[in-house]
Amino acid sequence: MVEDSHSEHTTAWLLDRIREGDDRARVDLVTRIEPLLRRFARGRLPVRLRGQQDTADLIQLTWLKVLDRLEAIKVDEPGAFFAYLRTVLVNALRESLRRQARSPILPDAGIELVANDVDLDDWLAWEQSLAALSPEQRSLVLMRFEFGMSFLEMARELGQSPDGVRMKVNRVIARMAGQSDAP
Repeated sequence: MVEDSHSEHTTAWLLDRIREGDDRARVDLVTRIEPLLRRFARGRLPVRLRGQQDTADLIQLTWLKVLDRLEAIKVDEPGAFFAYLRTVLVNALRESLRRQARSPILPDAGIELVANDVDLDDWLAWEQSLAALSPEQRSLVLMRFEFGMSFLEMARELGQSPDGVRMKVNRVIARMAGQSDAP
């Protein structure tokens, strides 16, 4: 990892500080990641859950689960925390859907994790493409497209140059496109 004036702001650095008992690092992590998590969660809450829960509730539930385990989270790759955060949010959404399915008021229990304007087949293809990537490649894609991070934000997080990150992301997307074209 390249050491520069931004290295103290990386997620990995903040997680290290949290493990050492730094409460300020915990606050800094939430402050830094919250807008990205909101951006990712926006539009993912299925219509049938909206009367019972909103996106802010889903984000709060995600933070409760993440903050409870923060000291134990080990990130081996830069950007891996974002993949972990995504998994926790999706699992919280699934749990909300399961709870709603058990409700006698709403008997229809189909799992609907896709953003409202995304075709289910496209979403499944996206998930399969993500699963085929290495952890580093998956982190790049998640940071860029699901958390909406700029190349500069990603570069600071990863300790790399923005152009280098851009080239890596473009290579991964080309690989994903090649996989989707394969029979």
